[in-house]
Amino acid sequence: MHSGGQGLPKASFLVLVLSLTIWNRDHAPEEEVWGTLSRMWLCAEGEHCVFGESRELLPHMCLREGNLEYQQLPDSHLACYEFLWGPQAYAETSKWQFMAFLLRVKQRALRAFPPLSAEAAREEDEAA
Repeated sequence: MHSGGQGLPKASFLVLVLSLTIWNRDHAPEEEVWGTLSRMWLCAEGEHCVFGESRELLPHMCLREGNLEYQQLPDSHLACYEFLWGPQAYAETSKWQFMAFLLRVKQRALRAFPPLSAEAAREEDEAA
């Protein structure tokens, strides 16, 4: 994804959306994607300082580059949409390779922030 020197931020965005599709059994409802992105200060409306026009980024990745597919949810009475892996994503990697990558990233993050990792483990144990 090399467009105007913005390849890395867009690739990070794509990794996030592809991750959501895996965690949601191969689809990511649009509402959940925007909810996750809003925690990164990327709202559906407006312009982001890194990504640019928010509503333009999703169609760019979905339609022009083929990394994601965007379709209406089956049997939905409202106009609800979801994201799926697109043919270009399948051509570049497999879901197993992608999940292995996500696990490596998580392990590196845990090693990089050991006090936070221990605190998160304690909170998870307390919640269970």
